[in-house]
Amino acid sequence: RGFTKKELLKMSSQRDKLQRSLGGIMDMKKLPDLVFIIDTNYESLAIKESIKLGIPIIAILDTNSDPEGIDFPIPGNDDARRSIDLYCNLMKDTINDAKNNIKQTEINTKSSENKSEVEKKNLDKTLN
Repeated sequence: RGFTKKELLKMSSQRDKLQRSLGGIMDMKKLPDLVFIIDTNYESLAIKESIKLGIPIIAILDTNSDPEGIDFPIPGNDDARRSIDLYCNLMKDTINDAKNNIKQTEINTKSSENKSEVEKKNLDKTLN
């Protein structure tokens, strides 16, 4: 039995809606380390899911927002486009700086380990 045009259209619109709302998480391999939320009233479901999964939440809280369940509240305006751009850019810059610091720390650690190995080999040669 085939589907009618109406059924196909309904299934297609449901698929499109799911793709719009869940398409971003389709390729995730693990849970996120944290969740950054601009409008806590609009994203209340994301807050509930994050709390349930134990994912820390950073959120912009306006005067009409409930801070309950937010691990790292940031007081501010969550309505104006310019303020949202500011918060997102600050978060992006902070994440990029942290990634660069981690890479630099790993490089420094590897170079100090290599120095230690060279010094140890030189000491062994000297003692023998």
